[in-house]
Amino acid sequence: MAATPLTRNQTQSAVIAGAVAHTIFQTGWFAFGMSLAALIAASLFGGLVGAISNALGGDEANAVLGAIGAGSDILFWVVISFLIGSLILIGLSILVSGWMLSAAGQHRPWRTTMSAVGVAALVDIALFWVYLGIANLLTDSGIAGPVLLTPVIALVGGILVGSLIWWLMAQANREKLPAVVVAADGSSVSALTPEGAAAVEAGPSTVAVPDAESEPVAVEPTKPASRKKS
Repeated sequence: MAATPLTRNQTQSAVIAGAVAHTIFQTGWFAFGMSLAALIAASLFGGLVGAISNALGGDEANAVLGAIGAGSDILFWVVISFLIGSLILIGLSILVSGWMLSAAGQHRPWRTTMSAVGVAALVDIALFWVYLGIANLLTDSGIAGPVLLTPVIALVGGILVGSLIWWLMAQANREKLPAVVVAADGSSVSALTPEGAAAVEAGPSTVAVPDAESEPVAVEPTKPASRKKS
């Protein structure tokens, strides 16, 4: 089924919303993944320290392992804080995108936002390793690449990828046009052709929309207003 084209304002809002919202989402999504991995590692490390402490016994060993265990507990709650912050960023990206698309009159702005976020979540998992690989290719340092260059590359890539994803989702969620016009004589023609437009203007007709939830809508021809003679 054909769809109404995006206006210039809607196209710009989709591109800008993708650049802004995806940057926020990508930051939260990457932080969520790393925080979740750190949370699992901290939990395993704390359990390991407790098991070793119980196995060795002794006051000195227990004191050392107890200090390590206390540090792992602090690390656990720090990771929990980062995990909560990442979820807040993901939620903020959805709100920003929905608001920007709604302000531009985008058809189904929240559906467009959620579909774009879903696609971005899958794409970003692969892109994270791509960004990391590019950073390692640009420098021989094992620290400068992953720590310094990866965030910069991810920022630039996130803006470009986000703009593309949001624009594609805006295109996919455009308002659909009626497909077939059934004229008074029973003939069916496409509403997008000159014959279809002429059928609507010629007399009462019905627009058939291939949607199970939609009822046929009667369309009355428009008549030019008559001018009064002076």
